[in-house]
Amino acid sequence: MEVENNIDTQSFAVPNNRPGPLKSRRLRIVLAGLLVALLITGSFFVYKNGGLNAKRELLSPFDKLNKGGKLGGGVLKEVQNPITGILYTKEEAAAWAETRPLSVMVNNHVDARPQSGLDKTDIVYEIVAEGGITRFLAFFLTDTPGKIGPVRSAREYYLVIVKELGDAMLMHIGWSPQALVAIESWPVRSLGRGGGTFWRDTGRNVATEHTAYTNGIELRKKGDELGWAGKKEFESWKFKNDKEGYAEASAASEVSVDFWYKGDYSTFWRYDSGANSYLRFMGYNAQGDPISHMDNESKKQLSAKNVIVQFTAESSIKGDEKNRLDYQLIGSGKGLVFEDGKVIQATWSKELRDSRTKFYDLDGQEIMFNRGNFWVSIVPDRNFEQVKY
Repeated sequence: MEVENNIDTQSFAVPNNRPGPLKSRRLRIVLAGLLVALLITGSFFVYKNGGLNAKRELLSPFDKLNKGGKLGGGVLKEVQNPITGILYTKEEAAAWAETRPLSVMVNNHVDARPQSGLDKTDIVYEIVAEGGITRFLAFFLTDTPGKIGPVRSAREYYLVIVKELGDAMLMHIGWSPQALVAIESWPVRSLGRGGGTFWRDTGRNVATEHTAYTNGIELRKKGDELGWAGKKEFESWKFKNDKEGYAEASAASEVSVDFWYKGDYSTFWRYDSGANSYLRFMGYNAQGDPISHMDNESKKQLSAKNVIVQFTAESSIKGDEKNRLDYQLIGSGKGLVFEDGKVIQATWSKELRDSRTKFYDLDGQEIMFNRGNFWVSIVPDRNFEQVKY
């Protein structure tokens, strides 16, 4: 708003620099007019910016929703976990703020369940390894468990994800020929080839390949011995307050994901409005009901604040005697994001091997996630209709 001002500055000039009664009254009128104009302009600015009570899209380090911080003064939460977006005090973050993520290849065969350590993850990627059997790539930063596993071998496409998350360290037992080339030439910080230790837990009477476990704390010590102390910065995703934004998104209280077909490796998610997260289920029982996916150590059901389904091209590796697979994780494609009990239609893009995969809404804006842990299911793009909600 523009305020026209045609005041004759000469009218303010009086003998002895003291205004007379008439001129003093004129001065008061002019000043009052300017004050009204400023108030109108300020009101217009507040209106344009959503009002004094407009919802905030970005969390303040003082936000009361984040681990006890208080608006208007309290404990300062100024250190952000670059994966989850959760805010911590400097004291809380001291143990991990200058370290790189630790990743572990985790077995998801039926005989490997329930796994150990998955309730402590910051983000988990779930992809088919072979024959419709999925395998997990689990990342730990703020909380590193003493027991993680069972541990399995690496594939090249999992290593593409490892590289984008701060050039993380990776524990694995075994590797495909393609993964070995990548480990040695990219290179990858492989604890599996660098002396990371594991042990066999045979208490469940299953095949040997489902019995290998590792200690995350000892793996970090081994990483330091290998000269991998410190961290590499990587781009974080964008974050928001719980249950804010995406008002037009459709409700999605239950989500089922069949990577190849419905069965033991199908994933089912059920929205828990109280915790504003999705409870995880894996496979189905004899009655056709989804089975709660539990952590073997804590006995807690796994859950995620943000669930992402990323559709990408799956192909067989030509000439591979074991019919191993490849997934095209560099490029772009479609996706679905589940948060706050809603589904957001999305696209994804990853420019280079070391670039962070980004997710966008259909308006081309980068999606804002809830602060908290993630679960990413990478599904063949031919099976778009096998994700139901």
